[in-house]
Amino acid sequence: MEKFTLQNTPEASLKRSMREMFLDLVDITMEGAGKGCLKSVPTNYGHVFFWYGYIRRKALAKHYPDYVPKEKVKELRKIKKSDQTHKLQDQISDFLFSIVRDHPEVIGEGHAQVNFAVLTPRLKDMTIAEAAKSLKEFANRLEKLDDYIHKNLSKKNSRIVEEIQTRFGTIDYITQKEVAKYGDEYFWDDECGYFELAHRRLGCEVQIAIHFKGDETLGEVVERIDRAIAAIKEDLDLMFRFGKSQWPF
Repeated sequence: MEKFTLQNTPEASLKRSMREMFLDLVDITMEGAGKGCLKSVPTNYGHVFFWYGYIRRKALAKHYPDYVPKEKVKELRKIKKSDQTHKLQDQISDFLFSIVRDHPEVIGEGHAQVNFAVLTPRLKDMTIAEAAKSLKEFANRLEKLDDYIHKNLSKKNSRIVEEIQTRFGTIDYITQKEVAKYGDEYFWDDECGYFELAHRRLGCEVQIAIHFKGDETLGEVVERIDRAIAAIKEDLDLMFRFGKSQWPF
């Protein structure tokens, strides 16, 4: 089966640490929206977001006074003395993006939120026998997916797959043939171009969270994703997808 690969990502980026990748993923078109967001990355199986929510507490404590108003800093220090249960990260969420952008060493760990899909068959113009066969094959794919989910979520000793979510909905995607014809620019900068080209099909959306550490390279994370989905690769549809930018903490 085809290996999981990121689209529109230079080969050199695979050698960069996940901390270093943070700046590459910043979506400058979303900077006016407040906190700041990171871009999704299209893949040959769908798209992926990188969530950087596990912040190093000591590094954050060192840098946050330079970004938070003095009155707020005094308030937080009083809270820390009286109640140790409050997480600093949660209390200064509005400032996290700026802090991490300037000081990537604050990043501890995170997860890659990988989005795949299993598309429903096209039944138009099929005979009853053909439709029954297609639906049976589709049902078998979903059963294998269900087994995969239960198997991974029951492993208490592994942090590779943190979470798996599924839902049925309309899936927007572009085929490999169209990507070859029109180029990758439709994924990073030309959202209108993407939606003009996109096909829409009912399908089962699969979202898998794959754990990573800040000092691991992007290439190591991509390899881990490939291993994590090996058991269901043949049941996933190869497609290129676009996901809106997200808040990374």
